[in-house]
Amino acid sequence: MKLVFLVLKRLFFSSQSNFLFKTTNIVSIISLALGIASLNIVLGAVSGFENKVSEKLSSISGYTTINHLFEDEFSTDQSLMPDFYSGFSSSLVPYVEKPAILKSKDNSSNILIYGLDKKDFKEFNLFSSLNTNLDTISENHIVVGSLLAKNLNLSIGDEIVIFNPLISKKGKERSRFLLLEIKEIYHSGIEDYDSRLVFIPINTVQSYFNLDDSITGWMNFDPSLNIDNVDYPFYQLSLNDRHSDLFEWIDTQQWPIIFIFSLIVLVSYFNLMGSINILFYEKRYNLAIMKTYGMSNSKISLIFIIQGMILAFIGAIFGILLSLFIIFMQEEFQFISLSENIYFVSYLPIIFSINNAIYTLFFSLICSVLFSSISLAYLLSINPSKILKN
Repeated sequence: MKLVFLVLKRLFFSSQSNFLFKTTNIVSIISLALGIASLNIVLGAVSGFENKVSEKLSSISGYTTINHLFEDEFSTDQSLMPDFYSGFSSSLVPYVEKPAILKSKDNSSNILIYGLDKKDFKEFNLFSSLNTNLDTISENHIVVGSLLAKNLNLSIGDEIVIFNPLISKKGKERSRFLLLEIKEIYHSGIEDYDSRLVFIPINTVQSYFNLDDSITGWMNFDPSLNIDNVDYPFYQLSLNDRHSDLFEWIDTQQWPIIFIFSLIVLVSYFNLMGSINILFYEKRYNLAIMKTYGMSNSKISLIFIIQGMILAFIGAIFGILLSLFIIFMQEEFQFISLSENIYFVSYLPIIFSINNAIYTLFFSLICSVLFSSISLAYLLSINPSKILKN
């Protein structure tokens, strides 16, 4: 092994190497760096997009929800609570979900009401960017989406009316309407939510819909919380269950993209094969003499394989550093923008993953060995006497 490294140093790292040899090494390193950088960026974009979408969706209805299998609402009487509830009561957010009609001075719209406890408003990630202190929210306040506010020409402080079309017309006319004041306007970037979903204190919703202490279910906003003992007739829905079509679409899209960019990386290894051929041609006389004096094909192969691995390692490191720089610039300045109405995010989120970087580094080294071996299979079959004769 010492002999192999000595020959490697003398042949490939000598100051006497010519311009073509040095240029070939530089071209191989640059092509590998660009290929590895592109693959890292794509892997980061796929993970970043999925994480960002999951984060947005979970900020509205949690990572999981627990509901009753047969009833739209159920009582919160402690004697009727399921067994699992006692262990997770502090982490679960109760809510009431009801359809209704919102009427403003100019127009009206179908809405979906989420009733929340006052203390839970400030726990919502959806409201984390709002300037208003939601600790001061009262029974007659409502939080509406930005698209709903735009469509109905609503502003903070405006009064609106909630109308429940399911209340019998025989009831008192006044009891059919709920007058509320807009406390805040949120923006999630998801059109369906911003145009329909409103938030009201749960006591107000329960009183208006005559629900007493009943709720629709619980939401869980802790991704690390694992509730695996939900009792029948309750059932648990995860974020992926509620938006299965969306996440299936993301999974369907990501594999062709990763495959295509992996091919781009593989193309860069053909440059490495060309580089190995040029290096062999450049040093063919030295190698023929060493083979004549008894150096085996395996040791000569090891010399070139190590040379290929060194080029691949340097190229991969430069590629990882380049991808880190591009990802940082994209997250900082958001050069690549997206239509938020379509993709749920206003820019392309990219995550730099240490795991992805390690995987691509090992992928680079393995491919360097493979492609170097393919190239050497032919080169080593050449008779050294013909080389010396020429």
